[in-house]
Order: sequence, then C-alpha cells, then structure tokens
Amino acid sequence: MKNLKKLNRRNLEQINGGAGPKSCNECPQGTNFTCDEYWALSEFCRNCVLINSECYVPGPNDL
Repeated sequence: MKNLKKLNRRNLEQINGGAGPKSCNECPQGTNFTCDEYWALSEFCRNCVLINSECYVPGPNDL
C-alpha cells in the first residue's frame, strides 16, 4: 500500500473545492433551504450549506 502524506487544515483549505469558512463567502448563508433551493445551488456551494436529510440522494460511492 502506498504511504500518503497527511495534510494539515491549512493545506486542506487551499485545495480547490475545499469548504473552509473563507471559501464559502460567496455562497448564500443560512440553513433553511428547500430541496429545490439546495439543488439549484452550484456544486461548490452545496458543500458549504447544510442539507436536510429528505433532500439527500445517495450516490454510487455512498452505498
């Protein structure tokens, strides 16, 4: 098995698509999104907001 280098939080925040607090500033704030509003967000912003479990659609990697 290949040894992987552990990343610290600062490195993780800098990875493209990371959902650190500094990278979600342009996404809508709040936690009361309907499922339609949630799915209308960009894929990046969907990682920045909370999702209601009723809106969750499992993907092939979640099984």
